[in-house]
Amino acid sequence: MNASANLTPASQLFAWEMSRASPVHGDSGRCRTPFGIFAKETAYIGTVIETVTAGDKIVALRMSDPTGICTVHLDPRNSGLYETAAELDVPSFVYVFGTIQTRNSGVSDTAVLSAVVIKAVSRDARNSWILSTAKDTAERLARFPKTETAEFRSLLQNAVSAAKPAEKKQAMTDEEVLSLIESCYEGKSAPREKVLDALKERGLTRQQAADIIARLMEEGECYAPKPDIIKIA
Repeated sequence: MNASANLTPASQLFAWEMSRASPVHGDSGRCRTPFGIFAKETAYIGTVIETVTAGDKIVALRMSDPTGICTVHLDPRNSGLYETAAELDVPSFVYVFGTIQTRNSGVSDTAVLSAVVIKAVSRDARNSWILSTAKDTAERLARFPKTETAEFRSLLQNAVSAAKPAEKKQAMTDEEVLSLIESCYEGKSAPREKVLDALKERGLTRQQAADIIARLMEEGECYAPKPDIIKIA
């Protein structure tokens, strides 16, 4: 197979793929990875895990995403980057816009991201970038045999899992709600407010808790001898 024929243009890179970039000979504006050809400029969002200093200045950031770690160098011509970097928390989510630079260590090519813009962003922004980059990457990997992309596909699945919103807690079963009502008994019944507070502590909103109690009453599982009292039937 002619692998080069499957290298399609792309604009966003995870750390795993960026670390494997090499220059495209005769084309100073792009780099090549095992699975794509990339414009030299790119936007990246990851987690700052370490700062690298020289003297009293932060000159580089070690950043990670769910696929690996990359190095971000700060453009020495842009003094504002040093000030911004000094204000970043470690760890924190950070957006970087810059150029991918490949260097030969004498053994192999290594790639770093040279930043011209950095700024702290929210978890939602980080997650959106991961999902967008994963979609773009998966489409490119589909052009290659699965045996060649197995490792990266596994990393992408982990990345998507990390970026998806946490699943909402599963609703309590009727038996669990009735048991909770009984645990709130003061004598022979439970105060309604005490039950609602207990259900809220289990992850339900007040409205969800009230709706569940109303349904159980309609179904005859419990009743309200007084408006502020609940008893199991």
